[in-house]
Amino acid sequence: MKRLLILVILLVSVFISVDKAEAFVKGESAVSIGQTYYITGRDVWIRDEPNTNVPAVATYRFGEPVVLLGVEGDWAHVKLVNGWDRYVHMNYVDTKEIVQEKLKATTECMLVLDRIYDDVERLMESMYPNGPGEKAPKPEARKSACDAFMGRLAALDRQLDDTGMADAARNDIKNLAARVSVLINHLQNWENGGQEKYTPYFLDEFMPEYERVGGLYR
Repeated sequence: MKRLLILVILLVSVFISVDKAEAFVKGESAVSIGQTYYITGRDVWIRDEPNTNVPAVATYRFGEPVVLLGVEGDWAHVKLVNGWDRYVHMNYVDTKEIVQEKLKATTECMLVLDRIYDDVERLMESMYPNGPGEKAPKPEARKSACDAFMGRLAALDRQLDDTGMADAARNDIKNLAARVSVLINHLQNWENGGQEKYTPYFLDEFMPEYERVGGLYR
């Protein structure tokens, strides 16, 4: 009877050990060994050891798949698509559903900024009438439109803070929104040097970043 009891205790211990090896808690959800997860940041460092003091050997982009081999503290031991087994911080590994949620939020915010920018460009173009029957907006109307644009940018900023997405994406879109606000300020001060500043800033400062950020997150 004693031998049987010892055997039962050993079996229970084995099952508990296996269960702990198969699943780890990340936040409020469990992650499982052998399951595919995804990188949730942009240009995430991959390291040979679970330590930030160890130089990174590669970077992985948002949405790249990895297979979880184990968890060591705050680090995920993962198998990369090329077969390497390396380490990445657990903050940047999550499920496909989380990746899709972040991607959706990023795309939605980027499209909102696109619409604001399109309206800013239309206002700028209206400053150069295209025919004898057309007139540029009066200063009061132009400034009122610019105030409305700034209000929309403020709403977008709140949306970015309240929506789940990778920090790098949020910062990129916020920085791009700040560049749109510079264009708006040039329109507000059109008669006081804004007209001369708008196009050079648009070409040299705004457009390269708009294309880069749009390509990443739209």
